[in-house]
Amino acid sequence: MTVPIILKDRYTSFVFFAGAVLLAIALFRVSVAFTDAGNLVVIHFDAYKGADFFGDARDVFDIVVSSVVVWGVNIGLANMLYFRERFLSYLLATSTLIFAVLILISINVIINVN
Repeated sequence: MTVPIILKDRYTSFVFFAGAVLLAIALFRVSVAFTDAGNLVVIHFDAYKGADFFGDARDVFDIVVSSVVVWGVNIGLANMLYFRERFLSYLLATSTLIFAVLILISINVIINVN
């Protein structure tokens, strides 16, 4: 198996690795916080109306899984664009890191509300 070209560049490999670490932390936080949650979980809380979107622990886990899929797709796209437009691969890497930070923040908010 060959290593993708995008992971041989120091900048992109560090940024994608940092995003993977943040998503792993989010997955760990979800698995620890909702292991025994059998009832409804508040997914969205509005300051005016209160809790307006409920789900179960599986829905919170699906948020993290879908963000891991987005992370993988961005690695594939950055790998395809690396030799054509290196700036776009750097932009995808940076946006993936920002996306992972936002996912971690949203997971922490969901955990703290519940």
